[in-house]
Amino acid sequence: MSNKSQIDVLLIEDNPHDVQIVQRLLHRTAVSNSMLANIHVTAVPRLQDALNQRRQDPYDVILLNLYLPDATGLDAFSKLKQSHPKTPVILLSDQTEHQTIMEAVQIGAQDYLSKSDLSTNLLLRTIHYTIERHRLMLELHHRAENLQDQNLALNDFAHTVAHQIQGLLSQMVGYASLVDSHYQEELSIPAKQAVDQIMQSGYKMNNVITELLFLASMRSENIQANLLDNKRILAEVFKRLRYQIRETQAVIKLPESWPTAVGYAPWIEEVWLNYLSNGLKYGSKDGEPPVLQIGYAPEENGMVRFWVADNGPGISKIDQKRLFKAHTRVTSKKIRGEGLGLSIVSRIVKTSGGKVGVESTEGSGSCFWFTLPENLPVQD
Repeated sequence: MSNKSQIDVLLIEDNPHDVQIVQRLLHRTAVSNSMLANIHVTAVPRLQDALNQRRQDPYDVILLNLYLPDATGLDAFSKLKQSHPKTPVILLSDQTEHQTIMEAVQIGAQDYLSKSDLSTNLLLRTIHYTIERHRLMLELHHRAENLQDQNLALNDFAHTVAHQIQGLLSQMVGYASLVDSHYQEELSIPAKQAVDQIMQSGYKMNNVITELLFLASMRSENIQANLLDNKRILAEVFKRLRYQIRETQAVIKLPESWPTAVGYAPWIEEVWLNYLSNGLKYGSKDGEPPVLQIGYAPEENGMVRFWVADNGPGISKIDQKRLFKAHTRVTSKKIRGEGLGLSIVSRIVKTSGGKVGVESTEGSGSCFWFTLPENLPVQD
């Protein structure tokens, strides 16, 4: 229960008969149970008397009658918790107060006892469990705060390290690009291939770090949705996929203009990156270069649907149902997204207020889509 040799109980009860019963039961408990060397009860008849109590060492538990001369029901409990927020409260009730008791428990009361059922063992057991449960709750709350502080520190550390690695990668890719630009004719074929591989690996590593930073940002509470510039967003995506586009000799068709849509740009960039990356990997058949069509269409519900359509082998109906679930591998030999990227896409779009999906027929390509709100919500 508690390491203290004395258990301090505050009893808020205006009925002298009920006060005597509680004091007698607790005195009997203290005498008969060696675990509790002493139980000290302070009884007051009004809520205001309890609110005026100012102790350096708080009570271990409070027994509260919800119907007092100066306060009743949830109002009495709420005022008491404001004055004694760190002290667990056990409610003393009559059978007619069940609904009020349940509501008080939902907003923080630890337990309740019916006056008609009071006994030595019941009172002892309830006080024991209430104090222990409250101690565990405080410990869990303290640990949760420590974990939150550690997560914030770890998140800051991860961002610092990631940006440092990105800086080193930029230098590495920059020097490789310099060699490729100015010494191309002097390099042997193996040397050219090595320089090209350095640049490709550097960009791929940069993409991985960018996605890790993005995943960390998904936990942030300070995300602000704005009108999106999809033309600019896709330009950044194409930069990140430049080697994959070049390697696959892909043809990517874009719309001539873009509609208004609302979202958090770094998140939506990752959505486009996942769809296009998967299209480049799996959106072709028979050895042909992938042909990706990017498009959009307004919907009647104030949303805009965006899509990436490919000329690949298509996806079976069974696999379509599993694509957006985490850690899922489709039954096809070609594993689209390796089970994680599309689940992240689903989280992003749903958090942004939209939906995701795929339309596909085996042998006729696939069309991956997502929706976003067309306009910012109207402020009241």
